Amino acid sequence: MSTLTEVRFAHEDGALADTLDELPDVDVRVLPETSTDPGQVMYVMAFENADEQTLETTLRRDHTVSDVRPLPAFEGCNLWGVAFDDETKLLGPRVTRDGGFVVDARSEGREQDPRGWHERWLLPDREAAHNIWTYARDEGFEFDVLDLHRQSDVDVENPIRDSLTDQQRAALLTAYERGYFAEPRDASLEAVADALGHSPSAAGGRIKRGLKSLIETTLAVDYRKE
Repeated sequence: MSTLTEVRFAHEDGALADTLDELPDVDVRVLPETSTDPGQVMYVMAFENADEQTLETTLRRDHTVSDVRPLPAFEGCNLWGVAFDDETKLLGPRVTRDGGFVVDARSEGREQDPRGWHERWLLPDREAAHNIWTYARDEGFEFDVLDLHRQSDVDVENPIRDSLTDQQRAALLTAYERGYFAEPRDASLEAVADALGHSPSAAGGRIKRGLKSLIETTLAVDYRKE
């Protein structure tokens, strides 16, 4: 049965190792479909909290990067095409070779040392997760499995729905069903929180994070394809 696996990993020769170390405030996200091809040459990445000139200089001297290209057509998105050196340690291609794909990939927060990546993978079974864990260990990754659970109803042709956690999905559906998104609203955040059995701050946080994830995995990708 398919599993949704949430992992955290880092490597001194991992993707953007120097950039993440030198720019602790930068947040990086890989556009979802760019990590699913084992022969992928150029990855499209969105950068936040980064001055473009400083970012480009840092990327070009990053020992894991072989080429970097700004994508100026997408004004305001700060998108860059990044190609990695052959010696760079990547797990995305390995995920694909084991029959899975990366649902979400983003840089770890500055509180992690060393900084690395926080990703969610949709894998065909637990054996694939074990195989990737073994590979990562053998390659010298710092690797932690944060969550691994079976997906009884995975839409493999539309993994966007699986970019949400169960809590975010429940919060969004409850808010929608009760009219929280109606204009004018039919339900307050407090009413949604009561229905979920959570505090308003917790419910609001899940709604916001869920909406952010949906936007990043739908509108950001669609905009890049136009």
